Amino acid sequence: MYSIKIDLYNDWVKSLRSDLCTWGYSVTHSKDEEVIHIYLNLLKRLVEPKPRKIFKSKEFKCPKSLLSGLLKVEEIIENGDNIKPYLSRLLLMAEYDDPLLNHWGIHHIHLGKKIESDGFIERTGPLLFCRFDNTNAYFINVLPHGSWSKQDMIRTLHNNWPESIRQFRLKGNVSLTKPITDRHVNKLRNGNVNTVVEIEEGVIYAPIGGGVSTSGISVDLVRQGNYCVKRLGAMQQAVIDNISA
Repeated sequence: MYSIKIDLYNDWVKSLRSDLCTWGYSVTHSKDEEVIHIYLNLLKRLVEPKPRKIFKSKEFKCPKSLLSGLLKVEEIIENGDNIKPYLSRLLLMAEYDDPLLNHWGIHHIHLGKKIESDGFIERTGPLLFCRFDNTNAYFINVLPHGSWSKQDMIRTLHNNWPESIRQFRLKGNVSLTKPITDRHVNKLRNGNVNTVVEIEEGVIYAPIGGGVSTSGISVDLVRQGNYCVKRLGAMQQAVIDNISA
């Protein structure tokens, strides 16, 4: 007979709390489920440092004043270095839900030259909007600050790299009965409502960032968190059932 003391879920959450503390985030008063969401949310908001090949859209244009910043960003991405200083300063807020990223899977990157006192690059008006996967970086365009709801970004992805977002295209010859404007997207997004993007008749994309729940949390995070909890429970039961071995 064995006396078994095991709690993999609790061990995991303690590990996440420790990592978040090491990264400079305080989650002392956060519940376990909140810690899981915060951790997974940060992983989504950050870009894993790994070498990636850069692709630029046919529409891509960058103001001359920002070219040096763009070249530096390209160097960082191609070398697989840490691009965090060029990302949103809202990364300082662990619980922030990035609507553009959660709905459309698109990051916005600042193209400044000087690192400021908080470790982030100086902010720029026009921003680089891009999408990352494990091996590539897709440069959509350099657009004005506030272009969060411009559906043309999805059109650019479709027109240049349709294979990269193929899994989000709705099957069948479907179309919208009424058009959804950028203004509609912005208003609905503020209410945590997911919308599709119609490129042309018969070509519609679901949220390529996974979409959000009614609370604004990324649906991807909810799925990942639930999967991890179930997996840990199964692993724990396997240990208990096979403890003699």
